[in-house]
Amino acid sequence: MARLTINALTPPRGFPRPWGPGLRERVDGRTVLITGASSGIGRGLALRVAAAGAITLVTARRASELAELVEEIRATGGQAFALVADLSTDDGIDRLADEVLAEFGAPDILVNNAGRSIRRSIANSERRLHDYERTMRTNYLGAVGLMLRMLPPMRRRGSGQVITSSSIGVVSDLPRFSAYIGSKAALEAVVRVAAVECLSDGVVFTNVHIPLVDTDMIGPTGWSGYKALPIEDAVEMMVDAIVRRPEHLENPLGTAALWMTRLTPGLARRGLHHFHRMMPDSVAAKVAVTANLHRDKEAEL
Repeated sequence: MARLTINALTPPRGFPRPWGPGLRERVDGRTVLITGASSGIGRGLALRVAAAGAITLVTARRASELAELVEEIRATGGQAFALVADLSTDDGIDRLADEVLAEFGAPDILVNNAGRSIRRSIANSERRLHDYERTMRTNYLGAVGLMLRMLPPMRRRGSGQVITSSSIGVVSDLPRFSAYIGSKAALEAVVRVAAVECLSDGVVFTNVHIPLVDTDMIGPTGWSGYKALPIEDAVEMMVDAIVRRPEHLENPLGTAALWMTRLTPGLARRGLHHFHRMMPDSVAAKVAVTANLHRDKEAEL
């Protein structure tokens, strides 16, 4: 029953907006910078905003995939520029920011989409502090570092939007993703503070709580039977964030999780604990546990 409910609530529910601005009105002739754009959600979003007239700046570490994306956008008459960067390093952040600001100025829309995910329970994370360090480096510090460079010129200009690709786990405390959710929760905290500080500066912020999406990043999860959101639906959530510019955006499953944790926190916690005990470990986690056991046995000899 729980599985059927989760699968039924996973697809996003869009509402018609016959009188509000559409995507073209939001992005036509404006600069949109998308991180993590070489594949998945970032790539799909780049294609959508470029088709709507945006000057699309795409960045990631993989140069060849970015080049293919830019070629595809330009082949249909769109404007796109590839900026290869590694946002897990301070130098990578600064080089990207310097290039963007020098060539294009502050983007009208910054989409913090780059990220990495690790599925491993806390019990299986002994001696694996590096898992938390790696996710914080990319998911948190990479996005924060870029915002610190882009926000001042946005505020001076008096306009801009920062969209953060966050996780449904932040509002639901999803087990086995503590490293990933911790990095996203930290980023959301900074974004909320920035929204307060920039309230009178014309810059708006949106956190998009995305559920499990059918991308390469979820390959190791092994959650058979549970519906993953198609990339196209996840892109649609990001488009909705650009069009409506809400403070936060969830699919129906995220909304249900948000209200359950607020209204019945004990029941929500017990349900998640049952889910945690029912789901298997990932293959990578099992390998790591076996390695730790061997190391412990060798240390005893």
